[in-house]
Amino acid sequence: MSAKIIQFRHELAENPYVTFDSDGNGVSRVFDVEWDFHALNQNEKKVSFGHIDEKYRQDIQSYLYALTQWQKKNSNAGSHVAVSSLARARNNLNSLATRWGESDFSLLSSQLEWKRCTNKLDAFGSEASCKKMASTINMLNKSGLVTRYVNKREYIKWIQPDASEGQAIAFPEAIHVSIIKTVVEFVETYHPYRHQISEAMEKFYKYQDEMLNAELKALGVSALTEQQMKTFVTRISRRIRKWPERESIPNFSFHKRGGWLGTLLRMCFICVGMFSAARKEELLSMNKDSYDDSLAAVPKVSGFSTKGHKGEKTYTTWNTAPIAKLALELAFDATQAARRYSLERLDDGYQNGQLTKDQYSAKKQDLESAFISSDIPYDSEALINKTSLKYKIDGSGDGLNMKEFKIIATAEDVEEFDLLNPERAGSLKIGGGLPKLSPHDLRRSFVVFMVKNRLGNALTVKYQLKHRNINMSNWYANYSELARTNQLLMDDQLMREFDEAIEASAVDAWDEIYNLSGTLSGAEGERIAQNKAEQLTQGEEIVMSRSELLALVRSGDKSIVLLPTGGYCTNRNCDRLCSLMDIVEAPCKHKVITDKAAKRLSREREHLIASFRAINDMGDYANELILDARKKKILSIEPTLVKHGIPFDDFNDDIKAVWA
Repeated sequence: MSAKIIQFRHELAENPYVTFDSDGNGVSRVFDVEWDFHALNQNEKKVSFGHIDEKYRQDIQSYLYALTQWQKKNSNAGSHVAVSSLARARNNLNSLATRWGESDFSLLSSQLEWKRCTNKLDAFGSEASCKKMASTINMLNKSGLVTRYVNKREYIKWIQPDASEGQAIAFPEAIHVSIIKTVVEFVETYHPYRHQISEAMEKFYKYQDEMLNAELKALGVSALTEQQMKTFVTRISRRIRKWPERESIPNFSFHKRGGWLGTLLRMCFICVGMFSAARKEELLSMNKDSYDDSLAAVPKVSGFSTKGHKGEKTYTTWNTAPIAKLALELAFDATQAARRYSLERLDDGYQNGQLTKDQYSAKKQDLESAFISSDIPYDSEALINKTSLKYKIDGSGDGLNMKEFKIIATAEDVEEFDLLNPERAGSLKIGGGLPKLSPHDLRRSFVVFMVKNRLGNALTVKYQLKHRNINMSNWYANYSELARTNQLLMDDQLMREFDEAIEASAVDAWDEIYNLSGTLSGAEGERIAQNKAEQLTQGEEIVMSRSELLALVRSGDKSIVLLPTGGYCTNRNCDRLCSLMDIVEAPCKHKVITDKAAKRLSREREHLIASFRAINDMGDYANELILDARKKKILSIEPTLVKHGIPFDDFNDDIKAVWA
């Protein structure tokens, strides 16, 4: 053992307390199978060692204990890292010990032992998991428990070929819109029934408990066998099928273990997530009082975040949409019966000494969420012993991937998915559904959807800048500062995801210009086309690779903005209103029109013609200026369509009502 651990030997022999309750009394000792952190009121309440091989367990506990003591001593607040971080360190030390075959981590200071250990770490996993393992060793180094420090040059040797934990997925736009449509329709459909749902479930809980008690009494037992319980549940289900609530609430069904209510909660969870980009635990901290539209033009939702605060909860706010209010109300009010039912059993458990004060307080706090567990065990003891009473959402897999979305991917969806998710290319199949759907996928899709649709970042939810172009490049570059100025509270990780999505969007645009579009128009487009033609004559198939384009975007050498008029602007200091000035002034010398953009303009022209004719048929003199501007806009698009070889019907309609 290391010198530091040796210093703790006498203390460890006493098996000291490592966790304490809110009154300062010891709760869990170092060598207990479980460390109880309820008093800290963090998202993670316990760290368990039950799954760790006994030959490694005490060493891992000893090092984690020594680590927490060092952190407390060197922290201004006298605290250690978040409980979730301790759990990750436990996992990494266990993985290291299992592969290495040793758990005296001070041996890592020996170069010979380090070489033996690193050989065992060959093909350990993805780069992310290797980095986390190195970080845990470096944490022990920082606290003086080992002298080994691992740099990137070393841990990248542990990466397993082709191993990847995979970035959260971004949805193809059509699928994104389809999911939004489904959850919004669900919320709007069931919001008026929310109290009725709770009343029906309350009646069901009461009836089922009465029937269960009668069954136990008739059989003279304290608990039913598995087969007896199946028979009982089947009999109860048959009886309640005739209840009027089944008919009065659309597609409603009774499940004590949370089937139908679980679907409702997932729909509401996805709805709030898609309109806020909050994390899983942040969403789970919200209730119907979290929505507020009284102080600003754009509504907000608030919740608690622990990211970057050593597990301490910080009150945080996100911009959202009015549908979030309905979703939170639906989730909260529909589960009121489950909330009251669970609270009664918590009260009994606390009064009977089955729960400590901190455990009771933590579980009561869980029940303040809109998203509480809809799975009510028949056994009260099983309910009060649950780790959490919040609704269980799978944080990494397909816990939200429901058949209700009826996703059937098209060829276009697959192409867009592979472009947005190169690490997962091929995992979405034509005719199939999403490979997974987790809370973080909602966050990443939120970011990509905003950027791809010219919204840029969350500020546009507030200011609706979709069709503005004054200093757009500067706006893109400075949006982080603007967010702080406007008191938009957003975590650093989400802002980094905006950066990455904006960079990816810019690279997509430049890739389209240099490598994909057969024809380029606009003054800058024609100049690029000429240079492109010269290089292509030299035999180059790709004028500029995506990696080269990304480097130029990051360095600031290339700037691009998607214009509301179609095409792109390459002027980083633009101050034009393109939708107007293209008609009344000379065309912009910085504009690039690609084949895709020209097709968009063709569709826009068709809409303008339909609109022109509908207004023109009114014969109202007051519309003359509007019609004149619309006609000029229609005609201004036509030269671009000619250059790109897009056929169109001639437009030569006269304005019917003209002032004399």
